[in-house]
Amino acid sequence: MTTYLSIYIYLSAISLSEVKLSEDIKKSYFFLLFIFMLLFISGRHYVGGDYIAYLHLFNEAKVNVLGGFSKLQGLNYIIQFLHKFNLNYFSFNFLCALVFLAGIFKFLKISNERLFVFILLIPTMIYVVGMGYTRQSVSIGFLCFAIYYWSENMHVKKYIFFILSVFIHISSIIFIFLLFYKSNEKIKLAKLSLLIIFTTSFLFLFYYFYFNNFDNLSSAIGLDYKIVKNSPLKYLKFLAHILPCIVFLIFLKKFIKDKKIYPLYFFFLITTITVIIVMFIFKQLAEESSYIDVIADRVLLPFILIEALIFVKLYSLINLEYKFLFKLLILFYFGLMLFIWLEFADNSHAWQPYRSILLEW
Repeated sequence: MTTYLSIYIYLSAISLSEVKLSEDIKKSYFFLLFIFMLLFISGRHYVGGDYIAYLHLFNEAKVNVLGGFSKLQGLNYIIQFLHKFNLNYFSFNFLCALVFLAGIFKFLKISNERLFVFILLIPTMIYVVGMGYTRQSVSIGFLCFAIYYWSENMHVKKYIFFILSVFIHISSIIFIFLLFYKSNEKIKLAKLSLLIIFTTSFLFLFYYFYFNNFDNLSSAIGLDYKIVKNSPLKYLKFLAHILPCIVFLIFLKKFIKDKKIYPLYFFFLITTITVIIVMFIFKQLAEESSYIDVIADRVLLPFILIEALIFVKLYSLINLEYKFLFKLLILFYFGLMLFIWLEFADNSHAWQPYRSILLEW
C-alpha cells in the first residue's frame, strides 16, 4: 500500500505547490514521469489482477496459436509478434504499458492542467486498469488517441485509433459517438440517446449471449465469482460514476461554455445514466445477475477519463482565493478512494505488495 500511496501523495504535493515552470522544464518533467510510470507498470512482477492469467495465456499462445486467438482476440497479434522475436512476458507487459501510457499522455493535452488530470487518473485508471486489466488498458490507450484526435477534428486518425481500440476490446464501441459527432458540434438529444441506447444494449446482449453465464465470463477476464458476488464495494464504484454526473448538471451553464469538449461531457452524462439503467434491467432478466455488474463496470471504465476532466474543469471555475482549498479537497477525495480500494477491496491483495522485476534481476 505504501508504494501506491507515496506516488499519489508525491504528485499531489507537486500539483498543490503551483510552482511556475518553463515549458522546457515541464516537457522534461512529463517525459521523466512517463518513463517512471512505464517502468512501474510494465516492471510489475506477479502484481495485478490479471498478471497470472495473462502469463498463462502468453505461454499458451506460443504453443497453441489458435487457442490464443479465441481467448485474447486482437491482443493475440501483439503476443504473436513478440513470440516471433522470442521475447518474454516482461516485453509483453512493456508493450501494453507503452500503448496505454502513450494514449493517456496524449489525452492529457486536452486540458491545461495535465498533471492534475493525471493524478486523478492514478487510483483507478493507472493502478487498477493499467496494472490489472491488461487487454482493456491497451484498448483504452488507443481510445485516448481517438478522443484527442476527435477534439482536434482530425477525422482520419480518429477513425484509425477507434477501430484499433474496438479491435482490442469490444467495450470501446460504447464511444462510437466519436464517429457521429464532431468537436464543437451541437448535440441533438434524441439522436444521441438512440445511439447510446442501441450501443449499450448491444454490448450487454453481446456479453450475455457470448459468455452465456458467469463462469465463462470470469474465466475469460480472470474474475473470482466470490469476489464479485460478495464485494462490499460492489456498488460504491457506480456511485463514484454518478458524482461527476451531478457536478456536470449543477454547473451545466458553465460547462456549455467549453464548446470544444462539451459534446464529450454530455455524451458521458447520457451514457453513464443509460448503462446503469440497462444494468438494473438486465439484472432482473438474467438468471445469474452477478456478472451483469461486471459488464457495466467494464463498459464504464473508459469514462474515468472524462470524469477527471469534469473535476478539473470544476476546479477552474472556482474563485482564485478558494482554488488551493478546492484542489486539496478533490485530491483528498480521490486519495480516499485509493485508500479504500487498497484497504478494503477483495481483489486488492493481487496488487500488494508491489514488486518489480527490474529489482529482482
